[in-house]
Order: sequence, then C-alpha cells, then structure tokens
Amino acid sequence: MVKKKKDKKKNDANKTTKVRPPNFPTQASQLQSRTSRSTLGLLHQKVFDPTQPPVFVFGYFPFAYLSVILKSPIKMSIDSAKVLEREPLDPANAKWTKLILSTYRDPRGKVRDWEHAERATRPKSSEVDGVGIVAIIQKETVLQKQYRPPLDKVVIEVPAGLVDDGETAEEAAIRELKEETGYIGVLSESSPIMFNGTPRPPLLPLTYFPLTDRIADPGFCNTNLKMVHVTIDMADQKNQNPVPELEENEFIEVFTLPLKDLWEACKNWEKEGYAIDARVGTLAEGIEVARTLNLFSK
Repeated sequence: MVKKKKDKKKNDANKTTKVRPPNFPTQASQLQSRTSRSTLGLLHQKVFDPTQPPVFVFGYFPFAYLSVILKSPIKMSIDSAKVLEREPLDPANAKWTKLILSTYRDPRGKVRDWEHAERATRPKSSEVDGVGIVAIIQKETVLQKQYRPPLDKVVIEVPAGLVDDGETAEEAAIRELKEETGYIGVLSESSPIMFNGTPRPPLLPLTYFPLTDRIADPGFCNTNLKMVHVTIDMADQKNQNPVPELEENEFIEVFTLPLKDLWEACKNWEKEGYAIDARVGTLAEGIEVARTLNLFSK
C-alpha cells in the first residue's frame, strides 16, 4: 500500500483525497459513490454523510483508476463464488441450451458434421438472442463485474441481457440497463446483428493486441446480439440514486471507467485473473486502433 505523506493541515471533509500509483493516470468521476465500502475491495469510503461529498482513499492496486463504484445491494464479495462440482447434463433436462448436430457441405463439396450449441430461449418474434449495452456517462462507460460458472471466473462485462418475447433489441437494452444498474438510458445508436466472435483486427500485429482471455466462439454456438448505445443524463433526477433491480440469482457489481483508460484496464484485469467479455475487449480494442492509427486526427 502506498502511504500518503502526512500533511500539516488536516484535509477538509469536503475534499477528495487520493493516493495514485506512480506513472499511472487516474481520473475522479463527477459521480459520487454511495457505498460504505466498495464491492471491488479497492475503493474505501472513510466518511459518509449524505449532505457532504464522500472522502476516498485509493489503494495501490491495478484497479486504482476505477472512477466510481455505484450503489449495489451486494454485501458479499463476488470473488468468493466458486464452482463446486461439474457433471454431464441430460439434454432433456437442459432449460437454456441445446446441442445440435449440423450436417453441411464445405466449399470443396465434401459433406461434414459440426457439433454445436444453441440457445433455447430466443423468442420467435426476434432475430436476436440478446443485447449488449454501451452506456455512456459523459466520457465514461458503465461496466460490471459478474461471476460466470461456466468459466469459474469473475468477468468484466458491459450491461447485457436477453430479449423478451415481443420486445425489440432497443427496448430490451433500456430495460436491462435499468434492471442491472438502476440507470435510465436514452437510445443513441444500435448495431447490426453480430455473432459472438471477436478475431484480432488484421491491420495491426499481435503485439498490439495481447489479450487472449476474451469470451467469444462462433464455432461453438449460434448466439447473436445487438450492441445498443445509450447515454445517461446525470441531470435527470431518476439517475441521481440508481438502484439495480436484480433477481435473486443475479450478483452484479457496477462501476464506471473513463473510455480513454479502458484498454490499459483490460490488460490489468487479465493479469489479475479476471476474464474479459469480448464486448468489453472489442470496445477497448476499437479505441486503441483509432488512437494508434490516428484515425480521427485532423
């Protein structure tokens, strides 16, 4: 832990005190945390008075640049979750997925078989399984931390969810954002239908894109989604005290991060043992490609 040098004058209760890792930029969010202790275990609020800005001390961790932890009903650490047992599942008892054997003809005319999975929950009225949400608060994005049993890891993700019957992808995105983060978003953009594959961009060598622990495999399943962009207006009173509406089996920790720091954050998360959702990694990668190639410079 980096120790803060003693100051002759006591810090005023209205000021935010930070200890920064050397040579690593941090950015204080304009939002205020309302948790008495950060659920990530990296940010501690020493003083909490609803009428006063909180006082923070940032520890010397790779995550020290995280700007804010939002209010969360979770009292335990998500990192403590762990798979206890694995066993084969009878397909007849599978509720969410099913195994399929596809017979196809390859480009040379040879007939082959391909074993893969499919979601059993896609509504008949929808072309997509679910949505990923790029939620923007000024120049920051909303992310979340969630334990995923298939990986037996905690995953850094964007807010996301499945499309309900009779619902558009855009409607699902607004609903899921409210349920998972408490925020009310305004639709700004919607992507084409995308499948869960995230190959390395061919324009730059592998050394530019070292992340390998991202979750995506279109050869395994036919899962698809739309990425829906929303903006969150913090002047809206409904967004002043966001409260997630999680189901009993959902354990999600929500935080925001400056978009400019997302690529470095992904590399640090991987080193710390977190899995990176392909949607988060691809968003970070796109920003890095634009920066590296000066795509938007005048």
